[in-house]
Amino acid sequence: MVFVINSMAAGGAQGILVSLIDEYLLQNKKITLIMLSKNHFYEIPNEVTKVYLYDRNVSSPLYETLLIPYYAWRLNRYIKKENLKTVQSHLFRANFVNILAKYFASNHLVQVVNHSVISRFFNESLASKINLFLIKLLYPKADKIIYISKRMKEDFLNHVKGIENKGYVVYNPYNITKVLEGVNKKNDTFIFNPSKKYLITIGRLIALKRFEDVLFALSRLSEDIELIILGDGKKKADLIALAKKLNISSRVHFLGQVNNPYYYLSRADLMIAPSSVEGFPNVLVEAMICRTAIISTDCISGPREILAPNSDHNFQLKKGIELAEFGILYVVGDVDGLTESIELLLKNNELKRNYEEKAFVQSETLSVSKIAKSYKEIYFQ
Repeated sequence: MVFVINSMAAGGAQGILVSLIDEYLLQNKKITLIMLSKNHFYEIPNEVTKVYLYDRNVSSPLYETLLIPYYAWRLNRYIKKENLKTVQSHLFRANFVNILAKYFASNHLVQVVNHSVISRFFNESLASKINLFLIKLLYPKADKIIYISKRMKEDFLNHVKGIENKGYVVYNPYNITKVLEGVNKKNDTFIFNPSKKYLITIGRLIALKRFEDVLFALSRLSEDIELIILGDGKKKADLIALAKKLNISSRVHFLGQVNNPYYYLSRADLMIAPSSVEGFPNVLVEAMICRTAIISTDCISGPREILAPNSDHNFQLKKGIELAEFGILYVVGDVDGLTESIELLLKNNELKRNYEEKAFVQSETLSVSKIAKSYKEIYFQ
């Protein structure tokens, strides 16, 4: 099995691919991992054949885009040399490279896996508009397109022509055993005060994640409630400044990128997911495995399919909050709704415990052993 990805930097798609690779190695599958550039956060098992199309880390988005034809040429040469029949890629840039490699006269079957909705690119930067152009140009040439949520598939079909009969929906897989091992690992870098209540939020500190909403909500809550933020990003300085302005600096803990988020996640009282847009947010399922009650925006896409799987995945809250089957959903940007949800769960222990236990049972439907079967069937069809 051959996989292509931008790099193994910290990220949800990379974590998902690691879970799949680990599972396939248990099944004695031969794995080749092709990376566009070098940037390692995740450890790659020694049994995996590792290939780099560029031997260093690339940090400039513009430069990364300009390198796409070069990456594709290198990938094409490798495909021909190894006589590869099928190549599956993850993340947009790797997907562009995989498809473009076929333009250079390789005859491999192209499978692309999408980890984000396409509509996010309509109101973003020039780089986003370039991505949108490349998606519309190249995706019709792919042989199979995998979406990680139903809502994501519909989002693509609404904006891209010529891909109607190529799509599959496969939810993300989770290594439940590995998460639970992380829960029990000792960690001395942060001490949880038993007299405090802790909220936790996790992700890249960028505008799309809307972490400022959690800070505004925290400023309205009692002083025995504190917030842990795991992750780094270009909005970190702004968030630190906002916490200071709101006089809650002593209650907000910026812990950065950590190797074992499950230790913190399992010990927090509530997990908050405030994003304006997602694909299939891994942290929600990881919180379910950690038995931590969840409050999430009802954003496109993923949270509704995870927390309210029996509801219409096209429905989106316009006001108020929703006590969904496995957590609470609120409207994107609604600090009032977020604050109300936090206060409700911290006061109603029975509801909180019910969410924790039911969500843990539900998380088992997304175990890597089950989801990997779907990926393997698509790969070898």
